[in-house]
Amino acid sequence: MKRTQKSTQLYPHPFSKAYWRDAAAELKDTHMLVVAALMIALRVAMKGLAIPLAPNLMINTGFFVNALGAMIYGPVVAIVGAAVSDTLGCILFPQGPYFFPFIFIEIASSLFFALFLYRAKVNTTRVVLSRFCVNFFVNIVLNMPIMALFYKFVLDKNYTWLQLPAIAKNLCLFPAEALLLVLFMTVMVPIVYRLQLVYSPGEDLKVTKKLGMGLAGLFVASVIVTGSYLVYNYNTTNQASWLEKEEKLELNSALTQEARNQGLVEDDQICIVKKVGKKLGEDQVNITYNVYDVTEQSNLEQVMTYRSTDAKKDDTLTEAGGGSAKTSKKDLGAVTDLTLDSAE
Repeated sequence: MKRTQKSTQLYPHPFSKAYWRDAAAELKDTHMLVVAALMIALRVAMKGLAIPLAPNLMINTGFFVNALGAMIYGPVVAIVGAAVSDTLGCILFPQGPYFFPFIFIEIASSLFFALFLYRAKVNTTRVVLSRFCVNFFVNIVLNMPIMALFYKFVLDKNYTWLQLPAIAKNLCLFPAEALLLVLFMTVMVPIVYRLQLVYSPGEDLKVTKKLGMGLAGLFVASVIVTGSYLVYNYNTTNQASWLEKEEKLELNSALTQEARNQGLVEDDQICIVKKVGKKLGEDQVNITYNVYDVTEQSNLEQVMTYRSTDAKKDDTLTEAGGGSAKTSKKDLGAVTDLTLDSAE
């Protein structure tokens, strides 16, 4: 289709045949397909880029390109582009096991951006609402059943549907992401308008006092919720993975020695840390450990630097039970209150 033949009509909403006819026509526009290919390449390249805000809390930058592309070529091309970018991203930058339904997360986010921004008179309200819908309906509502399927069929684990940390994380990030997206679109919309890629100059796209106050209020609320989330995350996360090699050696040696002193384990058995729990501001450390039978083939120097997840992969070790103990954050070797449970 020649670009001079294309309709330049703007629509107040996507609930019309003409809107979807124009969206489908983008598939026949070679120029638009080239733009879509460029956006796909940028999305794939930016998958690993993020703006860190706090531990386990960061803004992924790929949504900027996603929103811009969806605004330019609409929902039909956006759906195809999302499927392609997700597939390429999994091939080029794999992050864990591949699970096909995750593709619907990419598709849904692209679709929401397109429904709010394509062939529309772009303003701050539409931009903010598009980001909110992605954070809430996609990252929370749609993501939960897909994650449940992933846990069941791939990881063979049970999934807790009400993931409060994940919900808090998405709601906390929304004000910052919405503001950044408005600022990004304020710069980009006039540029793509001059390139005749969109048909709204974005004159109503600005950070108004009302919007600023609203996002500021949400930001204050998000800081409170984020702080609560970080405290909750710190208090409930298994911190065994945070231990250095020397710390695991010290802790495992202390657990094993104390268990032997109390006659709870044999000389051919060792204790390996499984979980470490510390509450913010407290010195006490709660330990869960497993007991393993060792053999002559076991490399004790290496084994004593294991966590339980590592020990399960060592064929020279056999799990024989488990228990709990307490120690001090200042001195991991000061093990107390050690108890032993029988093996299941």
